This record gives sequence, structure tokens and C-alpha cells, in this order.
Amino acid sequence: MKINVVERHHSSSKSLKEYAIKKTETLDRYFNRVMSIDITLSVEKERQSADFVVHLINRKVIKAREESEDMYAAIDRGINKLKRQLVKYKDKVKDKGTGSELQQKDEAVDVSTDLSALIQEQERKEIIRTDHFIRKPMLPEEAALQLATTDQIFLVFMNATSGTPNVIYQRKDGNYGLIEP
Repeated sequence: MKINVVERHHSSSKSLKEYAIKKTETLDRYFNRVMSIDITLSVEKERQSADFVVHLINRKVIKAREESEDMYAAIDRGINKLKRQLVKYKDKVKDKGTGSELQQKDEAVDVSTDLSALIQEQERKEIIRTDHFIRKPMLPEEAALQLATTDQIFLVFMNATSGTPNVIYQRKDGNYGLIEP
């Protein structure tokens, strides 16, 4: 991934360029088909702005612009905006397949124009897998043992004491969590 930084209307700052490059290198985690990124840092009186142009494969372009009184804040907000756009584009490509979506040329992704398309895609999603839960009533401790023997991250079971369906799940810290209605 190639990163070009251009500064306009103020003196060159090595630390500012390094900060912008360090932040943009993290975008590769969100979408790995980034070819190059052009960053323009400019100052006009007290308004400082950061413009980002991300070039993806097959001439796809994503743009973001942020203004602030602090250049570091403008860079951070611009990077966050690009992250959201890249994740949305990645989901869009994954849902439609890699062929037709990546061959579109010279389009700029804009959050406001893609929002209605993403909502329509979300409405068209369907249930592709159904799991059944164990109807035998058990105590939460028994459900924790049952969950430990499987590779699932949660288990729906009937609570023997209350007679209601409960959910037990494994937490990130290794303990179990219980959800009761």
C-alpha cells in the first residue's frame, strides 16, 4: 500500500506526516485491497483540514474530508470515517460477490448515498440456518457443563427451576453469563 502525504499552506512537519502515515496503515486491517492513499493536509487561517482519497483495486475510490482546529483531531476523525466506509464496502462486496461489484469503475463511496442501498440489502437477508435447543429442563450449572462440551459460544435451554427458556454464554474472560427473561 502506497501512502502519499501532501501539506499545503503551512510548514512541513515530520511528526505530523508520521502520525498520518501511522494512522492510515491501520486501514489495511479493514479492507485488504487498498492500493494507495493520498492525504492532503491543509491550513486556512484557523481551520485545519485533512483530505483522504483511498484507491482500491479496479479504480474504486473512497473519499473523506475532515476539518478541525487541531490537525491531529482532523486526521483521527477522517480515519474513522474511512474505516466505516471501508467496512460497509467490504460487506457490500461480500454480499454481492467479488465479480460484478469490483468491476464497477470510477465511483466514489459516500455514506449518505449507500445508506439506502445497505438498508435494502439488509431487508433481503434471509435465515439460512436453524438450530434447535434442548427441551429437557436443566439447572444453569448443567447447562454450563453442556456448553463446555460443545464448540458453541452460547446455549439455549429450559431452566428447571423457573420453567422459562434461558441462554448461557461463554464470556471473554472465560466465565459464563446467564440471560433470563
